[in-house]
Amino acid sequence: MAEELLKAHLYYDDIHKIRVLETTVLKATEDVRDTCKDYENKIEDFIQIITSLLDILKVLGDNVEKQKMGAIGVTNLLKSIVKEREAEQAKLQAEINDKTTILEQLDSEFDSLQILEATQMETIEYLTQLR
Repeated sequence: MAEELLKAHLYYDDIHKIRVLETTVLKATEDVRDTCKDYENKIEDFIQIITSLLDILKVLGDNVEKQKMGAIGVTNLLKSIVKEREAEQAKLQAEINDKTTILEQLDSEFDSLQILEATQMETIEYLTQLR
């Protein structure tokens, strides 16, 4: 009977059950199945690690983008402050130039008035002596 089962490609296993596959083929198939299961588990772990890494990189990328925008904002603010100070400096320089011109005019007028005063004092002194 065992030969008839072998011709029909049926086999007995260790616990005397009839199998379609030979015991060694069954063992190899189970080993391949277990290896595939391990490989599938490793792939799932890898996918989880990659997903976590991508999430972390996205958070870091968002933080970098936020910092970049903040830096651009600060740079623009500094540029506007520099321009404001340059405008204020130009305004103050114009005021200084105007005040300097006025001072020079007042100095000239003061010198003229001193000369006039000296002349008038001489005239007063001369007239006082004539009396």
